[in-house]
Amino acid sequence: MTGGQMAPTTLLGQKTTTTPSGKVMRDGYPLRVSELLATIEGTSLIIRTSLDSYKNLINTKKAIEKSFIYQIEERGFSLIEILSPCPVDWKLSPRDSLTWIQKEMTSVYPLGTFRDKFEEAG
Repeated sequence: MTGGQMAPTTLLGQKTTTTPSGKVMRDGYPLRVSELLATIEGTSLIIRTSLDSYKNLINTKKAIEKSFIYQIEERGFSLIEILSPCPVDWKLSPRDSLTWIQKEMTSVYPLGTFRDKFEEAG
C-alpha cells in the first residue's frame, strides 16, 4: 500500500525503501491504530485480523461482514485492521512473509477484537 516506504505502523528494525538500515526509535514507535481507535466514543467495532493462515482468512471475512452489518444498521464507526503480507517489499518469499507476520507482527500487533460495543452491551 505504501510502495515500500516507512509508515507509522512499520516495526522497529523493519527495513523499507526509506529506512534501508531499519526503522529506529528516532522515527517513532509503531502506531497501534486499533488500540487507539477503540478508546474513541462513537466506535462500534474495532478488530485486528490477519491473512497469514486459512483460519485467519475466514476470521477476516467474518469481521468484514460484521462491520458491513454495523454500518448498514448505523451503529457507529467500524474498522477492520488487516495484517497482510508484502513479500516483494519485505524481500521475502510468500511463505516466509506469512511466517514473518506470525512471529514478528503479531507480537507488536496482537490479533483480536478491541471493541464491539454491541457484544459488550450484551
